[in-house]
Amino acid sequence: MAEQSTDPHRRHQHRSPRARRRAVVGLIVAFTFIVTITGLFYETTLRGLAPESGVVHIAGLGAPAKVIRDRFGIPHIYAHDKLDLARALGYTQAQDRLFQMEMRRRLAEGRLAEVLGPDLVESDYVYRLFNPEKFAHDSLAMYPPEMRAQLDAFVAGINTYIDDHEEHLQPAFRVLGMTVEHFTAEDVEAGALTAAMLLGYNAPEESFYINIAPKMPPEQIAALLPIYPSLPLEPPPPATTASFAGEKLSFRLFPGFEQMAHVARPASNNWVIDGTKSMSGKPMLANDPHLPQTMPSIWYEAVLVTADGFAAGAMIAGSPAIAIGTNGHVTWGVTSVQADVMDLGLEHLSRDQGTYEFQGKWYPVERREVMIHVKGGSDVKRAILSTRHGPIVSYVLSLADNPLSGIRVRGNYALSLRFAGLTPGPSSAAGLGAEIAHSGQELVDAYRTFATTPLNLVWGDEAGNIGWHVVGAIPNRSGFDGKYPTPVFTGNFEWNGMIPFDNLPHVENPPTHFIVTANNRLADVPWNGSWIAPWRADRIADLLRAHDKLTAKDFESIQRDRVSLFALKLRDALVEAGDGGDEDVKWALSEIRGWDGAMTSKSHAAAIVAASEVALVRRVFQPMLGDDYRSFMLVVDGGGYPALEDIIVRPSDTLWPQGGGSGKADTLRKSLKDALVMIAQKLGNDRGKWRWGALATIEFQHPLGQGGGVLGWYFNRGPYPAEGGRHTLNNSWFSWGDPSEPFKVTGISSYRFVADLGNPDHALAINHTGESDHPASHHYDDMIGPWSRGEYHDLDPSFARAQSSAEAELDLLPP
Repeated sequence: MAEQSTDPHRRHQHRSPRARRRAVVGLIVAFTFIVTITGLFYETTLRGLAPESGVVHIAGLGAPAKVIRDRFGIPHIYAHDKLDLARALGYTQAQDRLFQMEMRRRLAEGRLAEVLGPDLVESDYVYRLFNPEKFAHDSLAMYPPEMRAQLDAFVAGINTYIDDHEEHLQPAFRVLGMTVEHFTAEDVEAGALTAAMLLGYNAPEESFYINIAPKMPPEQIAALLPIYPSLPLEPPPPATTASFAGEKLSFRLFPGFEQMAHVARPASNNWVIDGTKSMSGKPMLANDPHLPQTMPSIWYEAVLVTADGFAAGAMIAGSPAIAIGTNGHVTWGVTSVQADVMDLGLEHLSRDQGTYEFQGKWYPVERREVMIHVKGGSDVKRAILSTRHGPIVSYVLSLADNPLSGIRVRGNYALSLRFAGLTPGPSSAAGLGAEIAHSGQELVDAYRTFATTPLNLVWGDEAGNIGWHVVGAIPNRSGFDGKYPTPVFTGNFEWNGMIPFDNLPHVENPPTHFIVTANNRLADVPWNGSWIAPWRADRIADLLRAHDKLTAKDFESIQRDRVSLFALKLRDALVEAGDGGDEDVKWALSEIRGWDGAMTSKSHAAAIVAASEVALVRRVFQPMLGDDYRSFMLVVDGGGYPALEDIIVRPSDTLWPQGGGSGKADTLRKSLKDALVMIAQKLGNDRGKWRWGALATIEFQHPLGQGGGVLGWYFNRGPYPAEGGRHTLNNSWFSWGDPSEPFKVTGISSYRFVADLGNPDHALAINHTGESDHPASHHYDDMIGPWSRGEYHDLDPSFARAQSSAEAELDLLPP
């Protein structure tokens, strides 16, 4: 008798016909599921990819144009004239970045809640406060006819793409169930508000002052809100103290204050040298703006060529003009001036809020009704009140999770906001004029039309000149500098328009043979600024002085530099404080004592010093501010020169904790000890594995991927180890104010650009993500690797060279 198997896996190897039928049905169902999922994936991803080669007929073109894409998908556009070029650029930008352009339009116009739901109502309301429709209308009225025609052609190119592809849009549109309306010139011009808001400063510091004014003496407030290392501390003036620190008014700080929105502070480096310091004998320029690491990048690269010449560089997606670039005759770059362009003012209203007081007289309050449409919810109707000083922002400030401070003003008072970024003007015309400038003077003259938040314009020209000019709108204040809020109902704190262009700081051909800007205070000006301390600017100047003759490779190396001068100052302070007999502190000091300040991803010392910064925040400011210290750090972290840096470099600072077991040295030692605990909590107890790049990481987040999950997996990229820190040239800005993610990088060197006018057709650059906003495109993230490694690509206007290595060619023809 044969032995019967007891193996359960063999017991059912001879299946019945019914079992076989079930198995077949199961396979069919599984196959159908896979086909369905594959089809859905195609419908929502690959189907939205627009062809980059072939032939497209575009109404309005005067002559054929060609778009040649290089290995990174960057369009090299060859057109007969500027109007055809603008039309082709609009089509190409929409092909690559339509979703990003749509989101920028909706942000500026206060229409995000229409597609993203109730959570965006307050964001929409903030932008509606500034009346974007009026801003755009007034700005467009100031365009020269030729440049208005270019703007209209750019918009027409966008709309041609929308008409041709409205059934085949990017996956982000499908995720949100969105359709796309035609763009208008007003939409493009309103987009300038997003950049203006990003670069607007001082309102958070003023709102924080309002909260602490009743609690602290003016001298201590001045120490909490320093201006610059070389400037004396500035207490609030008597009129401000009388209005905000007395018992006449009442303010309440909401708990939600510390839930303030976390965004990187916009910053940047640029510099230019003349021919005496360059190997080529001609001016050389470098620029790397520091901005949040958005997915995709805020920057869109292009090479634009007509029979009259070329322009190459980067523009903000949704804009028709290059902001950082070269045209062979001139090369230019921009950084934020950090000027104070926002003032909070105390208004005295009538009981019914129908009138407001000014110089003892009463005037009608302007009232404007707005309707915010909300996806998945009821429409929200709001009233916006304004005085001669701007919109009333008290409602926004009273919200528990608002991005400023959670202030509620009581009684018949309110807070208004004056914002110089709302100055109308044909701002895109500045970039269009720069593209055709043949000298530094022509470039500067082109920027006379730039009327929004101010920039440092740095330039060099083929004649050998170099220069710097502040451009944009800075308030011409009468009798005050703007640092603190003011009782504007008195009439003693007025703006006399904007500072005239020719009176803005500028220099040409300095005896140093180079110019550096890095958001530092560059001139002895009478107005306030949220300036960055000169750590980056000094480092750039030191590196430039260290070379007799510089090359493009030297500029690339400087942009990749990871030495933090402030971290070295903090290191020295920690070493000077000593170990106090603590073995852990003694070990930490042995790790950092000989450190060169280079915040490389593999550095032990960089991790320890950076963690000490974060720990020092709590040790210094919590005893003084209580639970509000996190709120304070969130405010100053998005502002200018913070008190935490000032107490390291200013002798005998009064903010150090006092009393038993306190003082500067003891606080530094305890902060270093706290830092070791903090690192161990994140990286484990094996100190041999502690690395800066493991502690601080960079993740590139898409707007639809910020919540993580499947959308985060699909749209986001990273995380990657950080290189550099808060004050390094290769920038990785991390926040002090978020205790849950103290080393999360929120800002980077978003675009790197180098131009040598000795080789005018050969600019070098690298973006931080890719040219496309479509995740299925290989140009969605193909620059992340080269950017991380510090590599560059060419921006070459030569048609023959572009065609010889073309990845794709698109012919744009008249109908």
